[in-house]
Amino acid sequence: MLRALVAIVVLGGVALAAPRTIRGVVTVANSTKPVAGATVLTEHGSLATTDVDGYFEIVVDNDLEVTVTAPGYGTRSVRITPDMRISLSPSSGSEIIEVTGKAPEQTKPLSYQLTADEIRFLPGAANDVLRAAQVLPGVSRIPYSFGGLVLRGTSPRDTAVFLDGIEVPIAFHFGGITSFYPGTMLASLTVTSGGFDVSNGRAQGGVVTLTTREPRTDQWRIGGTIGLLDSAAWTEGPLWGGGIIMGIRRSYIDTIIDPFVDDEVPLPSYWDAQIRTTFGDPRRDGRITPLIFTSIDRVSSKDIVATSLFVRAAVPYLRVWGPLALRVVPWIGWTQLTLHENMSSSNFTRPSIPAGVRGELLRDYDWGHLRGGIDVDSGYLAQSEVDVAGTGRKVGATLAWTDLALWGETRFKIDGERIAIKPGVRMDIYGISGDEIVVDPRLNVHQKLTDTLTLRQAIGRYHQPPIPADVDPFNANPQLDSSYIDQASLGVDAEVYPGVLASLTSFAGFGSGIGVDVAHGVQREPEPNEGGLGPTFQLLLEKQLGFSSYRENLGRARLVGAELLVKGNIGRWFFLLAYTLSRSQRTDNPAAGQGWRPFELDQRHNFNAAASFRLTKWRFGARVQLVSGNPYSPTVVVGPGDQYQIPFGARLPTFFHLDVRVDRTWHRPLADINLYFDIQNATNHANVEGREFGYDDQHPDGADQDIPGLPILPFIGVEFIPR
Repeated sequence: MLRALVAIVVLGGVALAAPRTIRGVVTVANSTKPVAGATVLTEHGSLATTDVDGYFEIVVDNDLEVTVTAPGYGTRSVRITPDMRISLSPSSGSEIIEVTGKAPEQTKPLSYQLTADEIRFLPGAANDVLRAAQVLPGVSRIPYSFGGLVLRGTSPRDTAVFLDGIEVPIAFHFGGITSFYPGTMLASLTVTSGGFDVSNGRAQGGVVTLTTREPRTDQWRIGGTIGLLDSAAWTEGPLWGGGIIMGIRRSYIDTIIDPFVDDEVPLPSYWDAQIRTTFGDPRRDGRITPLIFTSIDRVSSKDIVATSLFVRAAVPYLRVWGPLALRVVPWIGWTQLTLHENMSSSNFTRPSIPAGVRGELLRDYDWGHLRGGIDVDSGYLAQSEVDVAGTGRKVGATLAWTDLALWGETRFKIDGERIAIKPGVRMDIYGISGDEIVVDPRLNVHQKLTDTLTLRQAIGRYHQPPIPADVDPFNANPQLDSSYIDQASLGVDAEVYPGVLASLTSFAGFGSGIGVDVAHGVQREPEPNEGGLGPTFQLLLEKQLGFSSYRENLGRARLVGAELLVKGNIGRWFFLLAYTLSRSQRTDNPAAGQGWRPFELDQRHNFNAAASFRLTKWRFGARVQLVSGNPYSPTVVVGPGDQYQIPFGARLPTFFHLDVRVDRTWHRPLADINLYFDIQNATNHANVEGREFGYDDQHPDGADQDIPGLPILPFIGVEFIPR
């Protein structure tokens, strides 16, 4: 008996001393505002850094406390608990401890964040990272849930998506069923719909930032997911004194659908993979985080096979000397589109090689900071390779370019952090549009009205160069210049209740020099119209596939609206309410007397409400989506065989969705196993996604007929999440 008791005590002591992962969040004292870039340090030397939402994961080994530091805040040591919530108070002294090279300043427009856990349990998102972003304010709904991010009435091509500081050329797989990045490796997602500072350029809409979580380095772990559409696996662990995290995903949509459709129906499939490593300490010799990610899409039928792929590799470096921080991100990539027609044995392919480097230097002072940088983006677009029945040849022209940007900003604090002003200017030289020089001044201001209430203003100009295909000398317009949008916003955000954040933002913008499709000097109408779907598909695919189109800088844009967000985590409840009231318009050729028309994806009202509740090992959730119908061009029948269209002269019926989700989690010694049922359009509501002209028995002279939306869609999967 004594030996048994001794054994139990010893084993229990070993269990308590075993390394384990602790999760937590760091916020500003007396609020729920996150502290990004805070350092969390254990007694035995484990180190973690908080993400943009203030969250962190750290491995503890028989530690009792962690010490938390952040620039501009007082250092604090707290006792370790399973789910830590650590608050930091602003420092009254002059000591500044810099870790990430970016102070947690608040002089910026409101950004909307979703953590990995919130995305995982968000009803209707099917665990997808970028589809979850479509629930946020200011983000338009895409027909058929296709991939694309339309922010505040701008085009999908106007939004830049970044993964760990590297721009992603194709954010969604073919068809938009899912994005290129799995949620199992995500730390957080941030959507900035407009008003971003001068460190970001070449985008006139918004910026979406994905951050990979830090790998755990105490031991190796393997996890994965199995779903109806795809399966994924990932692993992480220690490597050469640092850490590594790797993931791979493969779909089998084509295999499931193939028995039920004709051979002529094109079926999609995709791969994606990611590797990220971390080595070194930024405060000593510097930290490098080499990474590589890729995405491969294939759509095939008995007639044609289309393949799109991209690869990006980078070696970000961070070095910190007290209040001074240097960040350098060199990167290189490969992008290629290939088409193969089986009947004629013809092939088409056109690769491009992009590369660049981004450098940033920041110096913190008692009164604020100085920050500046350089941003170089180069590329080479090869000739089109055409092979018809073995007669391989190259057509068209090659295209090489280098875009160079220099930017700088300063930030002044008044009355501590109560008021701050951040002016900045960015100068770009667009080699892609003939060494065009543009200058973008921008200004961000914030005032802390109370400890929990903040007022924000942003105003600035945002230029965007054309895509390479639009300046191809072979069949596009090499004289095409950049376009720009002047933006302004005014917003207020507050903690209305412990754990509940609310914000209200108004915005307006006016754009000029928008590229418009023309043919022989006349604006080209999108064909086929398909009741609005034709123009929508063109918007979604023109940047992703990079097809050439002859454009001229004829168009203008104007947009205005307001966004409301209420988001909370209280106990077992998570809830999110988002509403956008907006108006987005275009005029394609005002010089020719064309008036303003609705933008293809203009949605006057966009309402989303989602909530979930955890009950022991179960979680139940639902989401309601109510959105104004998209504009389309109705057909007017004059007589038999005689009809005309009114460009964007009507709207489709209001869109309604009810999505429900149920999760069941089993906690096991090695891992958590989560089974989920995400049922989209649970009511099987018959939404109308478009209208096209056609003939039937009821309309022998022809009439616009509804194009139905997707029926009820069940997403079912199992996640294996190691501890």
